[in-house]
Amino acid sequence: MRQTSDIKAAEADRIGFFGKLPTHGDFVSTGIDHTLQRELDDWLQAGLRACQDRLGSRWRDAFHAMPAWRFIVERGRWGPATIAGVLLPSADRVGRSFPLVIAAQLHSFDDHPRQLYLDAPWFTAAEALAETSLARDFDIETFMANLKRLRMPHAPESAIAGRFASLGRDSSSLWWKTDAAGRDAKGFRTASPPAPADFFRLVESAAGPAETAGQEAPGAEMRSIEAAPGHAAESEVAAPIPETAPPPATLLGIAHSHATHPGTRLALNADALIASDPDRLFAVADGIGDEPAAAEASRITIAVLADGCGHDTLDEAIKNIKGKLGRAHGLLQSIASSASRQVPAASVAVLCIRGDRYAVIWAGDVRCYLLRDGMMRSLTRDHVEIGMKRRLTRYLGADRQLVPETLIDRVEAGDRFLLCSGSLIRVLGERAVAEALLDTDLERAAEALVQDALIGNARDNLSAIVIDAVQR
Repeated sequence: MRQTSDIKAAEADRIGFFGKLPTHGDFVSTGIDHTLQRELDDWLQAGLRACQDRLGSRWRDAFHAMPAWRFIVERGRWGPATIAGVLLPSADRVGRSFPLVIAAQLHSFDDHPRQLYLDAPWFTAAEALAETSLARDFDIETFMANLKRLRMPHAPESAIAGRFASLGRDSSSLWWKTDAAGRDAKGFRTASPPAPADFFRLVESAAGPAETAGQEAPGAEMRSIEAAPGHAAESEVAAPIPETAPPPATLLGIAHSHATHPGTRLALNADALIASDPDRLFAVADGIGDEPAAAEASRITIAVLADGCGHDTLDEAIKNIKGKLGRAHGLLQSIASSASRQVPAASVAVLCIRGDRYAVIWAGDVRCYLLRDGMMRSLTRDHVEIGMKRRLTRYLGADRQLVPETLIDRVEAGDRFLLCSGSLIRVLGERAVAEALLDTDLERAAEALVQDALIGNARDNLSAIVIDAVQR
């Protein structure tokens, strides 16, 4: 009898999606049962209203700056199945904002959600598939074909698998996001069905303190949800950082070195840089393509970014940078519409440091890394479509709204940042770059990286800015 029950449950398990896509004028859904779709729709609609109430006219920008979130909702909360999936911001063909959700419905899974959380490859694949909806040439048929090829999530083999199925726990939900390298997870746990305030927590992570000032915040910045095997993954809530906080006890000085080169194949260098220690503003713009339009795009981007820096707070600076990127994006779009030549376009990454916090704002495949305590990690993730050919899904000059991604965190004395064009990493690899950053003094670090890449026959443009935060 148990075998028959398992077969029926497995047949009922499926993966589907619900929400809005830029190719369609209204909601789309497939593979999602009616109960789950109703629960999702009610929760998402109420969550968007909560964002509008709390953020006012800023809600849409905050929503589209929200990173992809991964989640597990235990059975009984959104119907008879455990739900595992990803959620990210989207919009329909006429620009009405609403999330896109890819969800797996697991009727036979009743173990602790921690066990599914450990299946990181599935969540990474589902997130990458969802992000293809942002591509300019998104095709719904290809999307659905790839969705059908996506396997079901499952709990990895372990000594504790299945131990929690019969313990009578209260069901819960887990929500987390990962860094660009997929190693650092931050999120929260709810002990009741997800509420509208929980959806606001997802958006709030991108809105920043200034966006929600004066509002009753349902959740502060969340840290790692990692827990010991067999224990509930509880959220560790850190105190919010007040915008009026006094300067940190340890004042940090900022110094940098930079280098750029057209590469071994090209005479034209389509990269452009900002490196300003006094303004604590650094950026690399990488023009897309080999034509003069690529160099034009990067120079326009940097010229707009460099126009008037030095805002007092990080949140003001982030707003200013995003506004300037939007202005540069509009300029490139207007050039494209008025000229019968190659469309000028560029990837960009910006690092801004204020007090003891930093922000990285990026669109495209320019990289930013942090070297701390002898370990290097990526702060950005490339906005690229996974497929036979490498295609950017976000960049300046695209024929769509620009939605740069933002990361905010603490800066510490001894931190070393690297902003670089993607070609540098593709030639040298992250390990060689980390070793060079560890072994080379600041004055020579950027030039050493570029020279190492040229020795490796880097054919494309190369740029690097190395920034040190030092104790004064």
